[in-house]
Amino acid sequence: MNHTLRLRNVTKIFEAENGQREALDAINLVVKLAEFLCIVGPSGCGKTTLLRMIAGLDYPTSGEIILDGKQVTGPSPDRGMVFQEFSLFPWKTVLKNVEFGLEILEVPEKGRRRIAEEYIELVGLQGFEHSYPYELSGGMKQRVAIARALATNPSLLLMDEPFGSVDAQTRNVLQEELLEIWARTKKTILFVTHSVDEAVYLGDRILVMSPRPGRIIECMRVTLPRPRKRTSREANELRERLLMLLGSEDRKIHKG
Repeated sequence: MNHTLRLRNVTKIFEAENGQREALDAINLVVKLAEFLCIVGPSGCGKTTLLRMIAGLDYPTSGEIILDGKQVTGPSPDRGMVFQEFSLFPWKTVLKNVEFGLEILEVPEKGRRRIAEEYIELVGLQGFEHSYPYELSGGMKQRVAIARALATNPSLLLMDEPFGSVDAQTRNVLQEELLEIWARTKKTILFVTHSVDEAVYLGDRILVMSPRPGRIIECMRVTLPRPRKRTSREANELRERLLMLLGSEDRKIHKG
């Protein structure tokens, strides 16, 4: 089986005081093994809701989410999630933060430490094992969050605007580091971003979503060779095409 994730007619409706609000409408999607899929769309189009449902932190109103042949019915170690707000435990060291998921899985202490140290090294933070989150920069905190998500060896890594809180230079460095980690671990990655530039630089495919209710407008294959040049003519053309797509959807909403 060369696909790891399949969404069939996934719809999400929230109950609100003034009636129902449809967040996502009939999302159909197949994600291949080891694929890097970026998801872009305007604020409020349901990108985070979609990721949360794949993570098992929320549930579709209708439709189904199948991961590795099994229906997603709740959270599981086979899905690691990295949030925009670093979401580290402030009272735990880097090592203890990365060990957290392994502790939940009752991995013995020795094994836990060995695995955690391996992933701390993978994200380039050896030497900071005993530091606390308040002693780290934003980029370092997000590296810890990535190491923690990877430590349980998930088949799927879900990333919700993970670099949205760091400065532009750190963001570029983290993007390059993530691509190196992806090449080494062969994980399937779903990456939500507001940045068209980021999607063009990272993705094998880019899923473009409409304003609420979120629907898939287009799933664009990115054929640019890696490593990519951010300023190449092909990258600029793809960026323009994406911005036009997003702009035309935005205009439809404002006309309506």
